[in-house]
Amino acid sequence: MEMSLIFDLVVVAMLFFCFIAISSEGFWGSAIALFNVIFSALIAMNFADKVAAKIVTTVTFLSGFADCLSLGGIFAVTLLTLRFLTDYLAPGKLRLPGPVEGLGKILFGAATSVILVGFLLIVLQAAPVHKKIFWGMYTPETQKPPFGLGVDKIALQLLQTSLNGPFKKSGSSGFDPDTWVAGKTGARPYDNTVDENAPAGGTPETGGAPVGGAPTPNSPGIPGGTAGAAAGLAPTNP
Repeated sequence: MEMSLIFDLVVVAMLFFCFIAISSEGFWGSAIALFNVIFSALIAMNFADKVAAKIVTTVTFLSGFADCLSLGGIFAVTLLTLRFLTDYLAPGKLRLPGPVEGLGKILFGAATSVILVGFLLIVLQAAPVHKKIFWGMYTPETQKPPFGLGVDKIALQLLQTSLNGPFKKSGSSGFDPDTWVAGKTGARPYDNTVDENAPAGGTPETGGAPVGGAPTPNSPGIPGGTAGAAAGLAPTNP
């Protein structure tokens, strides 16, 4: 079984359980959940860089996880806050005809699941792991999990539409998904992108591939990833 196939199956399982949980709240609850997830993702992507830079300079022992913690942390806190507020402001449910209720919860439940799981994969891309995540199970620049659907690409395209539109920062050149993914891939400290046909256990100078995708002397990492680079930290071997 290919490594990427295992990851595809894991993503399918995540989508399934998210869909069951979200659609069980009905049409109204699923629609509100979609709004909460999208808005939380937008806020997280807007402010993650600033929070990550602050983590790098103030909480140095967490600098390697700055990008991942800031993006995932802001998203989680915002999502929980919005969920509490929407439950408080709209505790009731709309009474709709059965067919409308059934179709609505399926559509909104599926859409919310795709955006939620897609954004979780985006957070994973910011983690300080191998450039081929999970030793090749997930390579964001070339894969579209699960099975070509590309939930991470869908989430990034949604963010692009919003961040280059009504939520665009003043003075910003805009948000480009491909540049963002490439930047996060380049910032991950462990390089396992060497030639897979090279003999294992050797050195880069002799054409060997590091065992287990270990970092090579020619692949320096930056503490804090792209946040560390923005804060001016010098590259160091991990």
